[in-house]
Amino acid sequence: MIIIAAMARDRLIGRGDDLPWHVPEESAHFLQLIEGQTVILGRRSYPTFGNDLTSAHNIVVSKSITELPGATVVPTIGEACSLAATFGKTVFSAGGASIYEQTMPLASHMYLSYMKGRYDGDSYFPVFDVGEWEVTARDDHAEFEFVVYRRRTRDQAR
Repeated sequence: MIIIAAMARDRLIGRGDDLPWHVPEESAHFLQLIEGQTVILGRRSYPTFGNDLTSAHNIVVSKSITELPGATVVPTIGEACSLAATFGKTVFSAGGASIYEQTMPLASHMYLSYMKGRYDGDSYFPVFDVGEWEVTARDDHAEFEFVVYRRRTRDQAR
């Protein structure tokens, strides 16, 4: 599983039920990465992307609803992961905060866009131990820096 997120340097990822920023280049980058793949999202994150998602399979985790247009709704992360495995595609965890927290132990990689501006909001990416992750790529853009992390093996962890 790959965690994919955009965040401010203070780990801010959301404001209400939306993103705190509007950065078309970062949004296009996200959509390119998930194209044709499987995405797991929370109920509040799904409408943020809505019909723009380029993924082949959208799985929404929610205990409060059972149907959403364009998505399969399941009540738990475990069920989302089991369903995602049946599609034979790369699986992305795309938020929000609770989904990231639940999928962090399952992820082998993280694709993180660090936004360069200052933003206000109320939802944050979980704290993670950078010693458990190795940076394998960096790509600087005008309004964000894209960083790819790979989970270190136990022997590599500091």
